[in-house]
Amino acid sequence: MTDSEQRLAEIESIAAIFPDLLEESTEKQLIFEFDRNISMTITLPDDYPSTSPPIFELSGPYLRREQKEILHNNLNDIYVENIGFPVIFNWISLIQDFIQDLPPEELETSESDSPDDVANSVIPEEIDDMNIQHGEVFTDRKSAFQAHLAVVRSKKDVDRVMQILLSNSKICRATHNITAYRYTGEVNGKLIHYHDCADDGEHGASSKMLELMDRMKADNVMVVVTRWYGGIHLGPDRFRHINNLTRQILSDNNYGLKKS
Repeated sequence: MTDSEQRLAEIESIAAIFPDLLEESTEKQLIFEFDRNISMTITLPDDYPSTSPPIFELSGPYLRREQKEILHNNLNDIYVENIGFPVIFNWISLIQDFIQDLPPEELETSESDSPDDVANSVIPEEIDDMNIQHGEVFTDRKSAFQAHLAVVRSKKDVDRVMQILLSNSKICRATHNITAYRYTGEVNGKLIHYHDCADDGEHGASSKMLELMDRMKADNVMVVVTRWYGGIHLGPDRFRHINNLTRQILSDNNYGLKKS
């Protein structure tokens, strides 16, 4: 079998064996959502499995650094032991066993932030020197989403906004903090437009946010959408929620196309 045929066969097999874990799949990428707010994105190179390994990205906001390192090392060991062969089934099984073996004290925090709890995820005024605006919490099937907005005019501002937001323990422990920003700066008398975005594990979400901000001509602004995963897969609906919250908080703060 060619690499392409092996990849397709593996994807079909994984979808049949782990339908409740597979959040999204294409010929190039698989996204899995596990219990305890652990997620993994796997990218499949064209020469996998014969030559190159699959590329994985883990998100586990409740895991300690040493736990993540152990998980990373074990996943890499599985690949090394199976070079040239499909490894995704073994990877998924490893993560399931890892979660099952976590002691109870490691699991308490992951269940503590209900949608009602996160409604209070705002920053005290004495800490927030960027005047961050917080949108209403939106809930769908136990997942909670909240948008945050701040005026930014430099990368220093962008970094400060994230520092302030992550000082809130509930926001810091969220499954994803998806960010996008646009601002205009002046260099040697010329206006330079800066923009960037980051998915934080919610692949493809931030670029959609940035595209929306561009269409709305929203400049000198940063939007962060926080998601607390509730254990039920939302599929493509999660992208719609993220975009809707981005649009709403921009509109509420008078960003958008000017009417003639």
